[in-house]
Order: sequence, then structure tokens, then C-alpha cells
Amino acid sequence: MKFRIFFIYINIFISFNLYADNNVHQWSEQEISILQTLSIDSLAERPDEQSNAFTQNHDAIALGHQLFFDSRFSINQKVSCASCHVPDKYFTDGLKRSKGVAEVLRNAPTIVGASYNTWFFHDGRADSLWSQALGPLEDRSEHGASRSYYVYQLHSDAELKNAYEKIFGDLPNVTDQKRFPKHAGPVKDRKMKKAWQAMAKDDRAAITLAFVNIGKSIAAYESQLKPAASKFDHYVRAVKQNDDKQKNKLFSQQEAQGLRLFISKANCIICHSGPLFSDSEFHNTVTPPRSLKNYDWGRYKGASSVLRSKFNCFSQYNDAKDKNCDELTYIRRDKEHTIGAFKTPMLRNISKTAPYMHAGQYASLKEVIKHYNNPPTTKIGQSSLLAIPITLNEAESAQLEAFLHTLDSAVDADKRWLVPPRH
Repeated sequence: MKFRIFFIYINIFISFNLYADNNVHQWSEQEISILQTLSIDSLAERPDEQSNAFTQNHDAIALGHQLFFDSRFSINQKVSCASCHVPDKYFTDGLKRSKGVAEVLRNAPTIVGASYNTWFFHDGRADSLWSQALGPLEDRSEHGASRSYYVYQLHSDAELKNAYEKIFGDLPNVTDQKRFPKHAGPVKDRKMKKAWQAMAKDDRAAITLAFVNIGKSIAAYESQLKPAASKFDHYVRAVKQNDDKQKNKLFSQQEAQGLRLFISKANCIICHSGPLFSDSEFHNTVTPPRSLKNYDWGRYKGASSVLRSKFNCFSQYNDAKDKNCDELTYIRRDKEHTIGAFKTPMLRNISKTAPYMHAGQYASLKEVIKHYNNPPTTKIGQSSLLAIPITLNEAESAQLEAFLHTLDSAVDADKRWLVPPRH
């Protein structure tokens, strides 16, 4: 709340001075401080480093790379992580609603830079990158199988089995299918769930540990995918160095005006803050529902899910020596502020990740800006948007969109991680 109020005051200050200087590349000390908070140079330590002891393990990264692109890790042998997180589409899929073994309820956010997140999925129902990686595997519409099935896949491939055991030790010996049913797990499928409940407690624990290690390997790979410095970041460096020549070379007047609007009149920075342009919080921005019949409860249900999760920060699978679970301890759950709320998306490379909103409600950035410029009212939950309309004119909307394109960059990763592994 203090952060939000601070930027409202900054907004008022900057608005009075928005066009005071004819040179759009001149910034006050206060403005420069704000720009630096948005720079990629301000990225801090990744939260997942502590909960996943294998984040920097080269063998785990390589195994995760294989698993990420392997379609055998789905019930129909056709879906991999890369099916919805396509490298050529900045690790999204370009769909309104993603498709695994069936169409899902929401679209796939990019995983580039995801290792810096606090919450995962649009509703924040996971609180680590490795636990997020596990969710789609047992979701009936995404990969559609169960944890015992994935352990079978590892065990039946000598190369994968050896790679796993080099990192984590012995896999459960699942050759006895009476003891270890091939399709068993605490999932919605009744047969799989019944088979899981019939297993011995120790056997369920062994399968679950191997399943968790699959997630930690995939997360180790995904943590290699970071956003590179964009034109915006180079511009901030030039501003900091007061390099007028470089500032004029990097940003057009339209882009610079768009940046001013972003941190002032447009109020974008209230939620799109920090080097990933996201406050990692949840807001009801009155986005149109994906369906008039099925309302998406968003964070309201997501908060309950992460608290119930067997893989959350409090779990035995968190590798941190000193578990800091303040985010879970003080999680906000009240219906008024969480119903219909979704996580603030990262804006880096936003022009490459259409369509927008949690279910692809808008096809273009122009439509998104129009939504925030004249937001609808909501009868469900509490709108997080300011009561005072932004009222950008057509030229200002174009300037803001031009600035958003300056956040485009390549993926900062070794090229081998951007393509399927060679076999």
C-alpha cells in the first residue's frame, strides 16, 4: 500500500512537469531513481535458488532440458512443456487458451524470467518454479497423466534413468506393476486416484520424491531462460550517465514520451513495477470474463490452492535450510480483494506474447491500453483500478504503446537451451 501511495504522489509530481522541458530526454533525479528501479540491472537474487538445491546443477539443467521437450511425458505422448511454451514465441503459444491434451481455461505465460517470480500461474496457486512445473503434469487437460506414470517414463529410458540417478540417486524400481501401478497419483481421475490410495505409504513417498525431482530438474532448466537487456535498459544506462547523444540515438521522442506516461499519467507503474515490470501481486482489473457462464475466480481460489499444496514453501520438499515462508504466512485471502484478481504479468517482451490477459481477451496492446484508459465497472469483487480515469488521448496511447515495444529483447541463455536437445 505504501508503494502504491508513493507512486501516486510521484505521478502527481511528474504530471505537473510532464511537458515543462522541451527536451523529452531530460529527467529529474527523482525520475531517474524510478527508471533505475525498472532497469534489468536491478534484478535481485532469484527466490527459487533456496527452495531448489539443484537450480545451478549442470546435470539437473541438462536433464530438465530433455524433459521440457519430451512429449512422452504426457498421457497421449504428444504434449511436452514446449507445446505451450514455444521458444520461437518467447516461450508462449500465441493462443487465447492453451491446448494440452485438451483446451485449458487460461493461456500460457512466458517462462522467461519466471525464476524471479514469487507466485506462479495466473492465480498464484504455486509458490516456487519447481512446484509450478509439477502442476501441468498431473492436470487432466494439460499433460493428463500421474506421477507414477512419469517415474515409469524415466525408468524405461536408460539414458534418462542414468541422468536422473547421477543427480538424485536411485529411482524407485517400478518393474513390479502390482506394487507400483503405472497410472497412479492423487489426481481427479478416479482410477488413478484409487490405484494411488491402494499403494503402500512408503511407495507413494518414493514415487512422489522422484516426481518432485522431475519438477526441480525442469525448473533448473527454466531458470536458465532470462530476459536480456532491452533498448529500454540501454536507455536507462544512458540517462544515468547523462549521455545525450546515446539517449537520442536509443529512444525516439515518441518512445520517451511513452515512458513518461508510463511512470506518471498512465499510472502503469503502480502495478508494473520493478525490473520485470510486475509487482508480483494480484489485481482485479475488470477484465471481461472468458465465458458468461463460467466465472474465473482467480486469486480467490488460487490462494486456497497454494495453501493446500503438498509442494508449497512449508513442505518437506523445500530445500532451503531456513524456510522463509512469509508470503504464505501472511497470504491475503479475503474474498473482496482476491475474487477475480490475477497476477500482474511481466511486461518485458510484451509485444511478442499476444494475446493478452489471462484468457487472451485482447488481441493487441492497443486494445489493452484502451481497456485501462476506459475500464468497465465490476459487480463481482473490488476493482484495483484507480477511481479517476486515466484519459489518454489517441496520441498518448500511441506513445505508450511505442514505449512498450522498447522492452523487447532476446532471451539471455545459451543457444543450446533454446532448441530441443539432440539425441
